Amino acid sequence: MPTSDRPDGWPGTPVPCGSLISWVDLPIRWPCEAPALRDPSTPEHVYLRAAAEGWHEHPEWMDFLALDSPVYHLKRASRDLYLHAWKSHLNAERVLDVGCGIGRIAMTFLDRGATVIGVDGDPESLQRCAWHAAGRAGSLDLHWSTVHALPEIDPVDVVVACEVLCYIPDIAGALQGLVERLRIGGVLLLSMEAPWGWAAAEDAPSSAMDLALAGPGVIDLGGERWVRTFDESGLRALLEQAGLQVETIAPTHYGPDGPLERCLNEDLSLETLLHFEASCRQHPVWSRLHRIWTVTARRVKG
Repeated sequence: MPTSDRPDGWPGTPVPCGSLISWVDLPIRWPCEAPALRDPSTPEHVYLRAAAEGWHEHPEWMDFLALDSPVYHLKRASRDLYLHAWKSHLNAERVLDVGCGIGRIAMTFLDRGATVIGVDGDPESLQRCAWHAAGRAGSLDLHWSTVHALPEIDPVDVVVACEVLCYIPDIAGALQGLVERLRIGGVLLLSMEAPWGWAAAEDAPSSAMDLALAGPGVIDLGGERWVRTFDESGLRALLEQAGLQVETIAPTHYGPDGPLERCLNEDLSLETLLHFEASCRQHPVWSRLHRIWTVTARRVKG
């Protein structure tokens, strides 16, 4: 058994993933770096409570990087869409992954030898992230914190914010913190909920219909869900106001985690998935019902 609560150097110092092998399946205790995580009145706690309940009731669904997870193939397909869209930026040396979760995007960077600083508000997800990272090529540092209490780090080449900023009330403030940690010329890899596709997805609450039909904005279901959705013009304006140059905003995820999830086989090739996505973008009805905006934006000034 290790003699400390967590790997030596955490948080604050990336450690080689090879040193994490001895920690696999052992509990890791994290220092809380964000006071808001202790305040159950904040909107973010809707997500955190749901995550805690999920780990208690259905851990096999939460740890979807495990090959025996019932949603492994679905989540792999969703991840593959992101990685395809961001493929030009996957060889970064230093990466900040905000809302890293169990590491579905971080693992790709680690496998390529990157140093990854991961931040997440759910300590159980951080623990699984450490376990999945064990033995990979890169180095990892993990923080139990939020996008509003980011670690003070040297500038990174890439910031990943995948399906996280849509759950943040002060999104402008959150973006400012991310941009400040991105080197000039560095890239933000972002995904955000789109207005209508989320409501047609299988996991959408049945009580959300009126809010869904209202279009982009905050969806507040009083403890069941809090999420912000954007149309393209609103998302582009938000990013430009943060000092970012938008390179791509692509409608994605018509199938995985989207409204046409049941139309796809569980285990399908990326080529088939990309063909399906392209067909949906060109369709007169389905074109606007994507679940996600997948974004690449570059910091071009100080």
